[in-house]
Amino acid sequence: MTDKTEQKILDAALKIFAEKGYRGATTRAIAAKADVNDSTLFRKFETKQNLFSSVMQHNYQKMIEGFGLVLSENEFKSQKDFLETLITNLMILGQNNSEFIKITLNENERIPSNFLAEFVNHLSAYVEKNIPHKDIDYKIFVFSILSFIYLLVLDYGGAFPDRDKAIETFIDNTVKFF
Repeated sequence: MTDKTEQKILDAALKIFAEKGYRGATTRAIAAKADVNDSTLFRKFETKQNLFSSVMQHNYQKMIEGFGLVLSENEFKSQKDFLETLITNLMILGQNNSEFIKITLNENERIPSNFLAEFVNHLSAYVEKNIPHKDIDYKIFVFSILSFIYLLVLDYGGAFPDRDKAIETFIDNTVKFF
């Protein structure tokens, strides 16, 4: 169980690591953002690497819990209904964990290699179960969905000013392949 001070430090570290990356983040900036002194940060986590690992573990658990909600066992009326539900839920998951996702993608040399693979494998199996089709590479399909969501969530360059319309168009275009 994380105490309030540790949680403040973890929350601040998440924001700083997402904004500046591991190399650019300083423990002094993290402590200042958490409104604690440096010695408190080091007493709780000992090193910057331990703090980074704790941030990643803590947020990985949050992501896994959210992922369980994405993989609903609903009966879907159509493939379009399934895709709308999946993409909407993944968007919410992405928005709620955008800083963690940014760190995961930008600091991939510090992240266990199985993290993304596990996520894609589970999601691919879920999509295959709900959209059975013998001529599709489900992992590539899932990567396409995740890439689209990543761009929407992080909104690089304001490419999609109307997110809802972009999601609707993406779903409509995807359904055409099935």
